[in-house]
Amino acid sequence: MHFPVSFKSEGVKVLNNWSALGMRGTGSHSVKLEGVFVPESAITVRRPQGKFHPVWNVVLTVAMPLIMSVYVGIAQRASRIAINFAKEKNSKSYTPALVGAMHNELTTAELNLEDMVRITNNFDFKPVDQNGHDILTRKTNTANACIGVVTRAMEIVGGQGFYRSFGLERLFRDVQAAKYHPQQEKDQLQFTGEYILRN
Repeated sequence: MHFPVSFKSEGVKVLNNWSALGMRGTGSHSVKLEGVFVPESAITVRRPQGKFHPVWNVVLTVAMPLIMSVYVGIAQRASRIAINFAKEKNSKSYTPALVGAMHNELTTAELNLEDMVRITNNFDFKPVDQNGHDILTRKTNTANACIGVVTRAMEIVGGQGFYRSFGLERLFRDVQAAKYHPQQEKDQLQFTGEYILRN
């Protein structure tokens, strides 16, 4: 069941348990509902647990471009840091190739994000399975590309990137969270494969 509940409602408790590898600033604590009253009229969707429901075609299409834009921003920042470093320091002979590879991954992330925004069509879309499938495919591509950009930035910078004071370390930790938003890659691949074979 899907329903809204105010944080001020009796029985709603925000647990102080967000102790994560990255994205620490989000404060994405768990919320415990205990004895919370939800009127029948507040229940907006009823669906079987563990099965894909058409409501996800709306939720994914609206939310995923917003969520993934955070990670594209992280990748863009990491890329700028690495490029500035490579321009100022004596770089290795293969640094241009690393910068080129990083740029390709960043372009992949940006184009997939732009396409998610296109699919969302300023919130004028039909809640069809094709949208859910397309958004999830682009989410995986964006997540992998963003992680690749920051990993490549760390490689370009070398040991200095390992230090917190340099500015890449937090970006490296934060970007890892991209892969944990639904659906994770293997689930998405299975979902996509089943969708393609069914249609």
